[in-house]
Amino acid sequence: MSTPSPSPEAEALADAMDGLLAILNRTANLVAAGDAVEFAGLEDEATALCNAVVQLPPPEARTFLPRLEAVLAALERLETVVKKANELTQGRATVGRAAAAYRRAEDPDVG
Repeated sequence: MSTPSPSPEAEALADAMDGLLAILNRTANLVAAGDAVEFAGLEDEATALCNAVVQLPPPEARTFLPRLEAVLAALERLETVVKKANELTQGRATVGRAAAAYRRAEDPDVG
């Protein structure tokens, strides 16, 4: 029994999901490197692609399971990297506020 060829819609959707996966991985790498990143549109794109998979005939939709798992893993990695970056930023801000408060305490003319 051979696997039927995917429909043109499924092929286009697979390409779009592969593109989203690449964007998610690249975004996580940028955040991990300390770069500022714009997240606008990522959620909308991911939602639209997932909704498109649901609209496919079930046998064709099932072929997307590995891609969906890869996108989920990439989203989880991105979440972890963003949380770590936020923690580092918060830590630096706390140190900066503490240093400024200490300078003001030492020299009332500062601040």
